[in-house]
Amino acid sequence: MKRVLLAGIVLALAVGSPALAFARHHSVTHWDDDGGGTFSAATLNGTYIFQGSGFADDGKAGEVAVLGTLTFDGVSAVTGNLILTHGNNSQNSCNDTFTTGTYSLTGGGGAPGQFTMQIPLTTGSINFGLLVPDPEGRTALAIESDNGALDVTVCGSASIVSMSLKGKLKRLDGGYGGDD
Repeated sequence: MKRVLLAGIVLALAVGSPALAFARHHSVTHWDDDGGGTFSAATLNGTYIFQGSGFADDGKAGEVAVLGTLTFDGVSAVTGNLILTHGNNSQNSCNDTFTTGTYSLTGGGGAPGQFTMQIPLTTGSINFGLLVPDPEGRTALAIESDNGALDVTVCGSASIVSMSLKGKLKRLDGGYGGDD
């Protein structure tokens, strides 16, 4: 009985102790769960670094990494450039610039903000789902949402027929913090 009581006291102290709060707070993305703010197209506004990774198949499946900048106009347009490195048998890397991408809010305005984004490539386009944790739009998580079926050409190279890609966006204005 004493052991059970002692274990309960230790657990209560560990959970309630400010000194141990760091051990519980390990999330790198803080969702705005207090209802303080709404999301709109203006949530994404400014230039963001986009970093992603996954797999792509252009006849030779391999890992793919993407790095680039995306500039959102706060209304519905996104422009930018992507550097794509495909680690298949031929290991290629290229830079593709686009000026006619689009994005829109798909969620109801509550947290987290849910958006779609379409990035045009040399031929075809890649679609993404975005989750934005706070109405200030400092960061976003991205996942390619084409369900594996694509027919796109990046930088004039071979046609990519399937891709699985996920990544993060961070606004350049210093609106991101921490070590995430």
